[in-house]
Order: sequence, then structure tokens, then C-alpha cells
Amino acid sequence: MSQPFRFDFDQHDDVEDDDIAENHQDQEAANQQRDDTSDRIVPCLHTLDDLLPALPSTISYTAISIQSSDHGDFTLARRELFDIRTQLMIEDTDLDDSSTAGLSTDDIKPNVYEGGFKTWECSVDLTNYLASHIKDLLHQSGSCTIVELGAGTALPSVFLLHLLLNAPSSTPPPRRTFVLADFNPSVLQLATIPNLLITWAFASNLISSEPGDLDVTSDVILSFRQALTERNIVIRAISGSWGPEFSPLAVLESAGPLKDILILASETIYSPKTTLAFTVTLLDLMRKSREAGGRATALVAAKKVYFGVGGGVDEFTCAMREHGGAGEMVWSTEGMGSGVGRCILKLTGRGE
Repeated sequence: MSQPFRFDFDQHDDVEDDDIAENHQDQEAANQQRDDTSDRIVPCLHTLDDLLPALPSTISYTAISIQSSDHGDFTLARRELFDIRTQLMIEDTDLDDSSTAGLSTDDIKPNVYEGGFKTWECSVDLTNYLASHIKDLLHQSGSCTIVELGAGTALPSVFLLHLLLNAPSSTPPPRRTFVLADFNPSVLQLATIPNLLITWAFASNLISSEPGDLDVTSDVILSFRQALTERNIVIRAISGSWGPEFSPLAVLESAGPLKDILILASETIYSPKTTLAFTVTLLDLMRKSREAGGRATALVAAKKVYFGVGGGVDEFTCAMREHGGAGEMVWSTEGMGSGVGRCILKLTGRGE
């Protein structure tokens, strides 16, 4: 049975920022075989109709500052970790294993809970990078599918939704499809979708940048959905494991033909056991975009090495090369004196 482990971070905030605990033994990595699929969970597609009913009557939120050379520093809102835990405890009659794990002090319990209730440091790195390079990444005039793998609190997608909701509207607006993927459906219900709702409320001036509460009424939900429709924004979610069943769900024709795609991922390559499946899934999504004549870009933010777990950038780039992928490092903490190195890798492709 997989054993839970903790990332040894400062526990006063749910933005996690340091190295992985060295008290987790190295044999954990040795026990995780890259081609082992016995613990895979078949991915499942979720719509807003599936996920919105799980929202509580009130959501507590806090603010996080994002640094941008293009837009200046600005603020995003996200759900408080303690608020998620409070909802889990109140609804304890319906708790599954992943929700129970989210209540514990373990940051991750492999194949049960993959840490999605917390906002990880590389997610902040990726959001800052997006904020400073968005003109090169998101083509404002065309339709685009945005896929966030291992979304969790989905801070990068929250940022992009924030931009789209605050941008001048066009007629007709291009379709923007968000596909938010996390191993745990409970994370999608309690963290991912609430953060998108809070982002809309923030853009609509229903809440301020000061920590507070959002009352989730039927009128609020209706207005949120109407705003998405008016902006031609589609939101879908996928739970379960990466693998061959994943990509068809991410590019369903019902959301419009897939052309341009932007794939986002942060802290997804810490485990050698899932690095191969993640790599193959990412490359498959990019291939589908290129075959449709579109532009495909993927950004993967990660620590250079995950001590005691076995994953890291070298493992990922090796898997990429083995499957015909290539990319470049576009950002890193080298020279910043910030402990364990972090970086962002960029992969691109265009249809012939």
C-alpha cells in the first residue's frame, strides 16, 4: 500500500514553499515503478452542472499577489484552505478517502490524494510567468483551449480567467475552453471551481481584495454562468489519472474544434511513477493540436529535484526525449539563492 508523506513546509500558510521533507525515505522512489498502471483511476469528465451543487452557502477567501511586467503587480482571490477543511468536516458523512486525506497533515497520499487543496510554490511561479508573457502565449483574437494538468487550486487558470473577464468584450467573442484536471474529484469540487467563482466575483466587484466571505446564492451562481456564456467561456473538469483515456475527454468536439492549445502544469513531475503518463498525455494533447493545424504550447513548472521522492526535471526531460518531445528552460531561480532550484520548461509546436 502507498504510504502518505509530507512536504516539510511552513504550515502557517497554504502556499507551500520549500524543499520536500528529507524524512521521507528514498526507497519510496525505488518502489514507484514508472510503468506501473495498477493504481490508475479511469478519468471522468465533469461539467459545471456536476460541480456547482457541491459549493457551500458561503466561501471564505483570501488574496494573493501576482507580479507582472506586462500588467504591474495585481491581486487574485482564492479560497482559504481552512474553509475547505471546515466544509469537509461539516460534510463528514460523505467523505471519501481523498477528502479524509485532505484533512490530515500529509501533503500527499499517493494514488489517494495528490495535494490539490493547497497552492504550491511552482503554481505561483507559473502564474507570475504567465502574467509577464501573456501576449506571447494567449492570442487574444482566436479561440483557444486551456488545459491545466494537476490543477488543484488552479492559480494559473484563475489568472487567465481574471484577464478574460476584465478584458474588453468583442462581438462575437472567441471561444475559450478551460479544461481543469485533478486526480481527485473532491479537489475540483472544493478548490478548483470555487476559485473560479471567486475570480468572477472579484472581477464583478462583489468582493474586495481584503479577506472575506462570498455568499453563494442562486442569483450569484446564475450571474456567474451568464458571465461565462456572454464571454463564450466554457469550463470543464476531468478527474482521475493521466493516460490514453484522458486526451479524448480534454478535446471533446462539443467544446468546438481543437486548434490552439495552452497546457499548464505545476508540481506534476515529483513522482517517477506518474512522470511517464504525464509526459505521454501532454505530448498527445500537443499532437492533436498540431494535427488540427493549430499552435500548441505547454508550460511545466517544477522543482529541479524532489528529494526523497525521486522525480524532477531530469526525469521529465528524459521521458520527453524518449517520446519525441523537446523544449527549453524559460525561467529558473538560479542565482536567486532560494533553496531548491525551481524552473519553468516551455514546449511548443505548430501544425504543418
